[in-house]
Amino acid sequence: MPLTDQQLERYRRNIDVVGMGERGQERLLASSVAVVGAGGLGSAALPYLAAAGIGRIVVVDGDVVELGNMQRQVMHTELGRNKAHSGRQRLLALNPDVTVEAVPEYLTADRARDLFAEADLVLDCTDSFAAKFLISDAAEAVGAPLVWASAVGMQGQCSVFGLPDRAGDRLYLRDLIPQEPRAGEYPQATGIGVLGAMVGQIGTLQATEAIKILAGFGQPLIGRVAVLDAASWRWSELPLRKGDVSAER
Repeated sequence: MPLTDQQLERYRRNIDVVGMGERGQERLLASSVAVVGAGGLGSAALPYLAAAGIGRIVVVDGDVVELGNMQRQVMHTELGRNKAHSGRQRLLALNPDVTVEAVPEYLTADRARDLFAEADLVLDCTDSFAAKFLISDAAEAVGAPLVWASAVGMQGQCSVFGLPDRAGDRLYLRDLIPQEPRAGEYPQATGIGVLGAMVGQIGTLQATEAIKILAGFGQPLIGRVAVLDAASWRWSELPLRKGDVSAER
């Protein structure tokens, strides 16, 4: 649908970006995104998705806000409240032009497939490998593109799965990490901490990639893994190809 005068004013700075234009903004408003996790990554990604005018946003999280979250989960202000509901309230206050649905539950594989089948794009904003493999496998099962990220300590990673790379392959998380690591085999925030501002950088990178994909411009992180070492302030890019384990090292 053509943009209204109010939408032209609200989204003018988006529209003026080279490659976006009114057509790109119309595509955003017609898009549906499922975001799993309204914690650190989600707190950064979700407000920018809503502000950009993603027409329908589904926020999925079964957790409640705790005091220890507040150092990085800046979308929330009320302790004890479900994060999906809290996030929905914040996003609607930011941009009533969009539809926001709260799913206050932890996903099962079946539920994930049902939700993802109705979305144009999925964002993985969770913090455990069990959740990440469930999300990636469900997205692959229904053919949903996925913006994946992880963040712990002073390091973060981001990539785009499920869209064809230069060879025509649609890669997912198991092409990057073939088997789910056992608990205790990988660092977690509960053990080594996590810098809130660094998580925000990775979450906003997820939002940027999502907007590019949905609006149809730019070069998304397909077949590439962006890696941030915030301690030394260094961005790296690792290639990801079918059967290539170089990105695992």
